[in-house]
Amino acid sequence: MSTAMNHLTVDEQILEVLRQAKGPTEIRDLNGNLFGVFTPMRMTEDEIRKHFDLEKAKRVAREERGQGTTTAEVLAHLRSLAPEQ
Repeated sequence: MSTAMNHLTVDEQILEVLRQAKGPTEIRDLNGNLFGVFTPMRMTEDEIRKHFDLEKAKRVAREERGQGTTTAEVLAHLRSLAPEQ
């Protein structure tokens, strides 16, 4: 099992939305379904761990499997929230 962190590259519009997060922030679709959690880099690992419940994450993953939103749908939604440039 790999422990390497995956990564996504986002454009400036999405960065503007994500910069609003002051701590670990749930990303949800328009129906309120949990897509994932974004954690800003300015937090220490100990601060991050205080906000993360591994058992809850496993339970949500089991219960909501197959009910999610595609990455393309999430990105389109995030772009719709960003101010026009």
